[in-house]
Amino acid sequence: MHMKFNFLNCRTSKKRGSLDVLNNDILVDSVLCYLGIFDILRLRRVSKLYYDITHHAVLWKRLLHACELPLPPLPPTARHSLENLTALEAERLLVRAHSLDVMWKHTYPDFLDEWEFDSFHRVTQMVLLPGSQYLVASVADTGGSNWSIIVYVLDTRYNVIPIAKTPTTTKAYNLQAKYLTINGVLGITITYVRRDWRNRRDRRKGIDVSDYSGDHDIDAPYPLKYECHALHAPLKELEVLAISRLVPGSPEFLARAAAQPPPFAQLCMIRSTRALGSIVLDEVEDSPYLTLIRYPSSIMFKPLNGGPVSILNIENFGDFADYPHQIKAIRPLPQQRQILVAREIRMPPTHHRYPVFSLEFHPIPISMTSDPQEVTRSPDDFAFFSEDHYSNVYITDHGTQNWLDESIQGEKLGGAEYKAFKPRPINVLFRAVAPQEGLLRMTFYPRRLDNWAPPSPTPSISSSSENSSLKSIRPKYYYRYDRTHVSPVRFVAAFEGSQYRILPGSYRTLLYSVPWDTIGENPTVLGFYRYHDKEIFADEPEATTEESMIRRPIYTLPYNFDQNLKFGAFAWDETIGRMCYGIQNSTKIRVCDFTKRPKEGGK
Repeated sequence: MHMKFNFLNCRTSKKRGSLDVLNNDILVDSVLCYLGIFDILRLRRVSKLYYDITHHAVLWKRLLHACELPLPPLPPTARHSLENLTALEAERLLVRAHSLDVMWKHTYPDFLDEWEFDSFHRVTQMVLLPGSQYLVASVADTGGSNWSIIVYVLDTRYNVIPIAKTPTTTKAYNLQAKYLTINGVLGITITYVRRDWRNRRDRRKGIDVSDYSGDHDIDAPYPLKYECHALHAPLKELEVLAISRLVPGSPEFLARAAAQPPPFAQLCMIRSTRALGSIVLDEVEDSPYLTLIRYPSSIMFKPLNGGPVSILNIENFGDFADYPHQIKAIRPLPQQRQILVAREIRMPPTHHRYPVFSLEFHPIPISMTSDPQEVTRSPDDFAFFSEDHYSNVYITDHGTQNWLDESIQGEKLGGAEYKAFKPRPINVLFRAVAPQEGLLRMTFYPRRLDNWAPPSPTPSISSSSENSSLKSIRPKYYYRYDRTHVSPVRFVAAFEGSQYRILPGSYRTLLYSVPWDTIGENPTVLGFYRYHDKEIFADEPEATTEESMIRRPIYTLPYNFDQNLKFGAFAWDETIGRMCYGIQNSTKIRVCDFTKRPKEGGK
């Protein structure tokens, strides 16, 4: 890629033998191209000349185009294409990619930046979009009576700005957010579950349903109803305020905000008298889908472009068929059109000391008609875990690229190759509570398979004829997860008197520890830890040897904080190494970054 620029050479002196005698084109084309990113940042400190040159967009865009490290994700709009990126945005991408790669794998990792912002609300749950440009939070006002969803934009020249808000009536939990294309419109899709009393007369009996935890089963005094909501906020409207140079809260900013159309569109609402669990947003057959747990053993699939719900009812099977099962975690696997499911099987202590867990592969039922589809079946493949007692299980994201991505990530991937995009390894993380507190991990690696026979196409809508043609092209191979391509089970014990809480990631998992008897939503935190195992970054499972079984993946981060604090909501973005957390009875959100964060003005 050839880029050229001309701007005024300002030289206060020209010493013979100095690089300063060269014009700017030669410096950029023939000198700076041999320097690494951090060498360029050091050169910036030498003089005003090099300060100006090293802030120019051409230099950083060339480096960005040649970068071989995975770049942090960006919102998938043309505003974030290589052509439209500013110098600061290009520099920030590169610095984050390189500093995260170095710091995460370092012998002594540490946060490189710590800061905070005021959310102006009491945050109960939050999600960082990949790349951390946006944060979505479930919040209440400081009085705790009015509940809402708020979208914040981060890393602006004014730090953090709330740009969209919608009421939820009661507390929203099981919050999820993902960049998706809905009927040809790129945006942020937000889903959540909320509870309410089934009978209106019960609302007047003095018990606030929002006081109950969203993380635990509850024994409510009156019948409950459950609703799963899906909203879509177009990025085109959000970016009007996200990239505005107007001062937030100023009359001009508020006038521009008032002139925009409503930021949220309701996609669907699913009602149930049975409890609803966690939600996953993904693309299946190029169409956006909401996947939802309906307890105890059903999974609902709702196409967000429109269409009927499909339901998978999972049968109890094998030696444990007579005992109650409950789904604990799910992860759709779009390239192989299956879903990975973790279930807990509870048995009397006389039969088995601990509950048994199963990992199961099931086909995704996709209705090819306008009628709802309901399927009841047992798994295609499965494995049981019965040696320990697990309280939580997490299945990490496969990280497959969105089919419509107009940002630099889409440009780098190129053409229709997104179909054969190699997904990340998937970690299944169990939090063990007996006989020993700790963390158990097993990793599924994507395995490339050839000669894929595609199914019948499903309807989908694209924003352009070009994208429509891309969607009709199929690769000659795809990637699949199965039990033949998985790591050995790895266990690491928690420190004495503590239990781990997990902020899961495919490559980078962050842990924090709390006292062993903690059950509440606002724990006292004892410490923060990086979980790093080079096995996760490999393409193949390691051969099991005596040496390979000795692993020390836990490192205590030297992060100083008040251990008398009660912590609130957490969010973790492994793509840039950013952790956000709230504090009980505070509207402040604290942010810890494993990466450098170049700021406007070089501050």
